[in-house]
Amino acid sequence: MINTLVVDDEAPAREELIYILEKYENINIAGEASHGKEALELNEKLKPDLIFLDVKMPRLNGIDVARNILDGEHRPYIVFVTAYEKYALEAFEVNAIDYILKPVSEERLEKGMEKIFDNLEKDSREYIYRLNNLIQNTIEEEHNPIDKICVYDKGKLIPLSPKDIIYATIENKNTVIISTKGKFVVKYTLGELCEKLDKLSFFRSHKSFLINLDYIEIIEPWFNSTFNVILKHSNMKIPVSRSQSKEFKKLMNIK
Repeated sequence: MINTLVVDDEAPAREELIYILEKYENINIAGEASHGKEALELNEKLKPDLIFLDVKMPRLNGIDVARNILDGEHRPYIVFVTAYEKYALEAFEVNAIDYILKPVSEERLEKGMEKIFDNLEKDSREYIYRLNNLIQNTIEEEHNPIDKICVYDKGKLIPLSPKDIIYATIENKNTVIISTKGKFVVKYTLGELCEKLDKLSFFRSHKSFLINLDYIEIIEPWFNSTFNVILKHSNMKIPVSRSQSKEFKKLMNIK
């Protein structure tokens, strides 16, 4: 039996993948994880043979998880699960790393499983080399946090350090950064800022807010297990959505 771990921050996506995988007689679902840190913990605890790993996850994404797995003692075979992104698919294909496209369907999974089963039987040293090559040479640059971000103000460029940024939000379809140096409209989307800024300090609390965790002053429990946060230098109450509340509680050690 192939002991398998399924990792995805969205419960419906995990459930659908597990439902399809359970139809394979030689697959045993050993566990499931909802975020990167939990995936690493279960990898060491359960020691799976195979991990289906979502690429896009908050905080610790699939590439970061794979990087940590390579640094650990137990190195299972990883199949990345990803929405269509040209740069990512080209990177996987060039390095001969298996992936499954989202949304996962029986047809899509069936096309990849024969190859996956075949690769599981091959020399793991060759696979580890290919995975390391993928991380080191192709995608790593996309996840390096920036030291500065330049914003425009009255025709001039002002460099901001990440530590200057209190939060970012959407106003009138524009991305706005609220910082210790003032308020600035930027050309980045919130998603792009989230990718560029250090995930140890910044958290996408809501689809319209990216907050600097170091500026949190007060956390207010709200309805349906959600929260509002008040940041230093700002009286605005910023929501933590229901979909993000579980990860937020873990980050802030809320019991």
